[in-house]
Amino acid sequence: MKFREFEEEVVSMVSSAILRLGYPAVDVEVSLPPDESLGDLSSSAPLRLARVTGKKPEAIAAALANEVSKSLKSSKLVGSVTPHPSGYLNFTLKYGQFAYSSLQEVLSGGAVGSANRGSGVTVAIEHTNVNPNKALHIGHARNLVLGDSLARAMKHAGYSVQVLDYIDDSGAQVADIIVGFMFLGMEDKAPQGVKFDVYCGDSVYVRVNQEYLKDSSLKQKQSLVLREIESGRGSIAEYTRKIVERILSDQLLTCWRLGASYDLLNWESHIVHSGMWARVFEEMKENGLARLQTEGENAGCWVFDDPETGGEKVLVRSDGTAVYVAKDIPYAAWKLGLVPDPFQYSVFAESQPDGRPLWTTSNVGVPEHPKFGSADLAISVIDVKQSYLQRIVAKVLERLKHGSGKRYIHRGYEVVALSRRTASQLGVQMEGDFVHMSGRKGVYVNVDAALDALKSKAKEETRKRNPGEEESWIDDVAEAIAVAALRYELVKQDPDKIIVFDLDESLRFEGDTGPYLQYTYARARRILEKAGESPSLSVESAERLTHPLERELVKKVSMLDKAVLAACQYLSPKEVAQYCHQLSVLFNEYYEKVQVIREPDQVTRNGRLLLVSAFSTVLSQGMELLGIPRRERI
Repeated sequence: MKFREFEEEVVSMVSSAILRLGYPAVDVEVSLPPDESLGDLSSSAPLRLARVTGKKPEAIAAALANEVSKSLKSSKLVGSVTPHPSGYLNFTLKYGQFAYSSLQEVLSGGAVGSANRGSGVTVAIEHTNVNPNKALHIGHARNLVLGDSLARAMKHAGYSVQVLDYIDDSGAQVADIIVGFMFLGMEDKAPQGVKFDVYCGDSVYVRVNQEYLKDSSLKQKQSLVLREIESGRGSIAEYTRKIVERILSDQLLTCWRLGASYDLLNWESHIVHSGMWARVFEEMKENGLARLQTEGENAGCWVFDDPETGGEKVLVRSDGTAVYVAKDIPYAAWKLGLVPDPFQYSVFAESQPDGRPLWTTSNVGVPEHPKFGSADLAISVIDVKQSYLQRIVAKVLERLKHGSGKRYIHRGYEVVALSRRTASQLGVQMEGDFVHMSGRKGVYVNVDAALDALKSKAKEETRKRNPGEEESWIDDVAEAIAVAALRYELVKQDPDKIIVFDLDESLRFEGDTGPYLQYTYARARRILEKAGESPSLSVESAERLTHPLERELVKKVSMLDKAVLAACQYLSPKEVAQYCHQLSVLFNEYYEKVQVIREPDQVTRNGRLLLVSAFSTVLSQGMELLGIPRRERI
């Protein structure tokens, strides 16, 4: 967008001036100045040159400013350059031209804030990955929202994105559900009005783990089920497949309710039976990456010698069973195309909410299907507790093929806890100021329950604001507010920070919340509706946008692509969330202090309506990247 073009033009002009004056080449960085009176952009290049040359920064800044000023007439967006005594170079925009071209770009009808930074690069993003034995709780939702928002940002930046969901259908937690149904006599049908995934997690899984404590022999049943599942044959394995599909189908309803869509479901059982691990394991042996330990506590195990810790990481136990990380290594190798694709593919769901079909690895596939795997970059959204194992995977990949370790990226994130107030509202017992969730202990809040609670509160507020509206409209708006509240709370924080989720705080229509973005978007749409006229783009109207708040808003509107690229660079969609919040705050301040509809001058009013329209367009796109529903009225 135009502000980034302005930045790039400044960098080019300063770099050229440095070259012409015979200074040594340095990286030219630009940033927003701390005070608007200093201009629209600053560069610290003179300070960098001072450290290299020993000359005074002020003198270098003056020389560079003089040299840059010679090319200002031919510049598209740079209006002036001024040296500062501190050694900075300060630049101003050719504002009228910038305002017109910015509005023109946003209102042209094309994709707003997109960038071809990732053109030609394929990225596999794996997220959600909830064991198919329970419903999603809000800790899982952080994984989903982080991964889904990142996928949206990277697609918008021009990357070719594959969204993957790993289904661990052969693990102990799935076996626990089967133990409950087959050996404890529990019904494999949920009670009326209860989703099957909720029933399995809240009732079956919790009860089975309680029974393990009472009767240790039940663990033998779990081992039996695990062996049958791993073999892939027999009545238990077939029954397990049916149960898992029922649970997964209900889990997907929750994922879709939150606005997430996927390209492919990767089943662990298909990975186990694909032969990929045997292929990779043999290659690891040949390259000395896997070693048979003959003594000590790991005697009889195949291990990987970890240079980071100096210790051993077991890959295959002495009984011949592979540990979790040994299953993840071939999957990661498949993502990056280090092994031939062994899978068949079929359609799991014909259409998701975004219209895309959902594909799955399959025992019986179809001949025509998209290409999966073999990505240039693989990003795995997995909580920070798995950081060490993810580093092991990356190290093995690097040793298998140089450069592969850097192509495999773990996007870690911290846990979600509940505030004392929210825990009380949702019936969770706790000690202290917040509570960490545990599926095994039955201490957690399911996503659907959290959304329902948010929706119930949103309905009350929506009815107050819109008396007389039909119930169907209120229900739709309340659902949109609930989704916005939860998604925004889970994406606005740094992924490396613990979130303490509070229902009431997330629903506020002011402050740093999803509903605040929705309210601000609806406010802008209402302004345009009340104006009763369609603004027309003109240079004269754009040049009238001279109020300080207008200038700031015009600049901010032209910065969405910078937020998108930052989200891709740091693998953190919070960059887009922060941008949308800052943009909304600035717009609300602008509208409260500057007349728009009541502006008597027709040319100025036209320009201000253009700015409101551009703002709503950019905010709409930002909300789409965050998965936040938009409504014309709230």
